[in-house]
Amino acid sequence: MRGKHLISTALTTVFFLGPLGIQVAEAQQEYVPKVTVQTLHQGELPGMDGKEMTVKHLAIPPGYIGGKHMHTGPVFVYVLEGVLTVETESGTASYGVGELYPEPLGAVMKGRNLSASDDLELLVFQVGEIGKPMMVKVE
Repeated sequence: MRGKHLISTALTTVFFLGPLGIQVAEAQQEYVPKVTVQTLHQGELPGMDGKEMTVKHLAIPPGYIGGKHMHTGPVFVYVLEGVLTVETESGTASYGVGELYPEPLGAVMKGRNLSASDDLELLVFQVGEIGKPMMVKVE
């Protein structure tokens, strides 16, 4: 009799808490660490009134998928480590160590690190208007 009670209690626990455990596991799989961004330089461009240049170092974790966005000025992305995969309206392309991705002006894009184990490190050079955003989220 005691054995049946233990089995009944175990089954009830699994029935009620099992879905919670599955939701927790799914939530853990969906979490992706954010990109680490370090601004290396930000300042006015001499001889170009109202324009500034920003240089940033990005460390992007494995499996990261960025949001759709566009830049308001020229952007050049140099790959230091890993492989950058870029999706645009005209297709998908990948850039490896030592390659430069000159982003088309006004292009809507999404960047990815498709590696399951390796970080992606980039140097990003951006030019834009002083006091205005250099990146705009696109729905």
